[in-house]
Amino acid sequence: MPSGCFARAIARGLALAVLCVAPALRADKLDDAMQRLRTNDDFRVRTQAALALGASNNKRVVVALCRGLDDKSSAVRAASAAALSKLKQGGKDCLERHLGSEKSASVKASITKALASLESSDRPSEPRLTTDTKVYIAIGKTTDKTGRNGKKVHELVRAAMAKAAAQMNGYAIAPDGETTAEAKKLIATHKKLKAVYLSPKVKEPEYDGGKLTVRVEVAIFTYPGKALKGMIPVKLTQQDVPSKDETTENELIKMAAERLVEKLAQNVDRID
Repeated sequence: MPSGCFARAIARGLALAVLCVAPALRADKLDDAMQRLRTNDDFRVRTQAALALGASNNKRVVVALCRGLDDKSSAVRAASAAALSKLKQGGKDCLERHLGSEKSASVKASITKALASLESSDRPSEPRLTTDTKVYIAIGKTTDKTGRNGKKVHELVRAAMAKAAAQMNGYAIAPDGETTAEAKKLIATHKKLKAVYLSPKVKEPEYDGGKLTVRVEVAIFTYPGKALKGMIPVKLTQQDVPSKDETTENELIKMAAERLVEKLAQNVDRID
């Protein structure tokens, strides 16, 4: 017989399980929790795993929680939506996709609430140049080798890079479409500013042996002069993705783009 949080939730209706507070999850337990969410036979264990992942503050769990939205249990689906809302590390695309197909009114409500919560955090305002800015980043058009049509991949990459920059002190993003003349005039008024131009490239996703691998790289140039200074690659792999899954691709692309900016920050002092 379930006890504590789950006993109370079951007494009131399974969908209310998302209201229970999960304990914080240690980083070394992430893989175990993701495995429980994916394979455990007991919906209560899967629900608890989803809630714990939502409290992990680790963007690595976004894909696992997106898959939780496909669980046969409405409690697990609702918990996965609530976890994505609490995590605030991504998942907007998969929530939108499931909103239209979800049959349970309570789960649909959880997804709607999660989407509202993520609306501002998933697409933050791009940090602008101030007197405290130390690094000024211009983001060029993404070279998209995924085979898709439209600007979706570039928008994913730019938003993710801007999000990563917004979380760093002293970083700003150049407005999209800024001209060379505008950049020169602006940078001239900030003598100690280090300005770089990033040219991202997203390679074709690789599906092999039940795994999805996404590779994103960025060429680093001076700005606005655009002298090549180096290249940073990021490779991310997600297990248990046997066939084409654009939602998972999107999450990995965003994670990789954020990591590129983090790696840039670690090496920016070496750029002349």
